[in-house]
Amino acid sequence: MKRLVATLFILLLASSLVSGETYELPGVTPDQKPYNNIGILGEVMIDLNVTIVNTAPFPKFVIVNPRYDFHVFRLSNDEYMVSYRVGDTSYHYPSRLDRTSLNYYLGFWVMPYETVVVNFRIPYNNSYLLQTSDYQSICGDTNKITNVTYYVINGSLAHGGKIDVSDDISMLSCGVMYPQLVNTPKIISLRSMFPMNDGHVKVLKYEGTVTFRLTNVPNRAGIFNTFFAASVPVIFKEAKMYNFTPNYTMTYREYMEEFVWKYKGLEPPKRTEPEQQLPSVSGMFQLSNTLLTGVTVGAPVVEPPKEAGLYFPVWIIFLGGSMDIKYHVEWSA
Repeated sequence: MKRLVATLFILLLASSLVSGETYELPGVTPDQKPYNNIGILGEVMIDLNVTIVNTAPFPKFVIVNPRYDFHVFRLSNDEYMVSYRVGDTSYHYPSRLDRTSLNYYLGFWVMPYETVVVNFRIPYNNSYLLQTSDYQSICGDTNKITNVTYYVINGSLAHGGKIDVSDDISMLSCGVMYPQLVNTPKIISLRSMFPMNDGHVKVLKYEGTVTFRLTNVPNRAGIFNTFFAASVPVIFKEAKMYNFTPNYTMTYREYMEEFVWKYKGLEPPKRTEPEQQLPSVSGMFQLSNTLLTGVTVGAPVVEPPKEAGLYFPVWIIFLGGSMDIKYHVEWSA
């Protein structure tokens, strides 16, 4: 049995209450962006320039997934589509529908024997919302702040909220905090990005940047800090990924097999298989097919897809407000 205790973090004296804003943990922002039980919102923005060639003696129309904005770089540069989100609704504005639509699909024409560069974007105002995993103590998702409310009183910002309290008195502590992983990578392959069903239309190369924005949503007053780990949000399977800003703290393998154990002051289990060494690539990392075997940390673990391997980047983050993680991707045929 447990009870909810409404705890005011400051004393709210009888005065003129002008407004209030409440953040549930977990919850969603006023514009319907989800964050986890420690308030972390993850958003991904992608900006890619893709070079496409049409080897046929007649034009071809390439259909675009409208989740991406696009802009064709040629002539007057007037073939494009942009989007933005209001609440949980996305709005799209395609230009020149006589050129950017066919059979009521959106896209662009590639002329006979033409090589063209097209920009594909997921912009911040229509970002991809990454659902972050909840943080779990030994007590689970209980005995913690579950609601933060801000008030404006006599022109000053005040705050209060609720603490979820269990009636179990057998535990004086719910353990020691350590940076749990709140996300795992999404794997994108060339085939999934460009499932071309036409032998004449080919992708020659693509390059661009990915931005991963992490925000401590409820921390309007600047007093609620968070401590967690985050992985690279998107892995482009065949591409090089480099120029990470800020530089990543460690790889996923180092995080699971070394960092967590050392941070907790515990001994990891003995490995029974020899480690497989991978060739090093200066300034870049490569995926591995080697799987982690028999390693657990005695706490909830976010499982990455097997295709991600073990050597993808992980950041250890102490966050009060927000931060951007950026990296470059590049592939050529």
